[in-house]
Amino acid sequence: MNSGLSVCGALYPIETYVVVNGVAGVSAGIYHYSVKESQLLLITEGSFGRELSQAALGQEMLGEAACTFVWTAVVERSKWKYRERAYRYIYMDVGHIGENLYLAATGLNLGCCTVGAFFDDEIDRLIGIDGEKEVSVYLGAVGHIR
Repeated sequence: MNSGLSVCGALYPIETYVVVNGVAGVSAGIYHYSVKESQLLLITEGSFGRELSQAALGQEMLGEAACTFVWTAVVERSKWKYRERAYRYIYMDVGHIGENLYLAATGLNLGCCTVGAFFDDEIDRLIGIDGEKEVSVYLGAVGHIR
């Protein structure tokens, strides 16, 4: 009987970037979460709320949020094993991640709103990915409840 270990996933295709607009003690800018170093690494310093909002069809909350998570997928991490079905798993994974952001934000008495409506190529350019090997798949804005 197969133990299942040879067919397990755990391929981790999702990468996390954070566009920080207004978080106490953290400089405004675009960060990437390094799993290896277990920390946020600054990619580009500066305010990118306006660009983020424009790339997301004018959704102003993204420009006003304390921070916005940008999740990307490195498709080949899953596709080599799951072929076309990898896309299904990628979107399931990022959906679960988004749900956990809602739970964490609620636990901290913060608001959260995930977003799927955005121009992929504009988000890709903003965070500095190629849009081919790594693609933007989901956004999650977090901030104080009004």
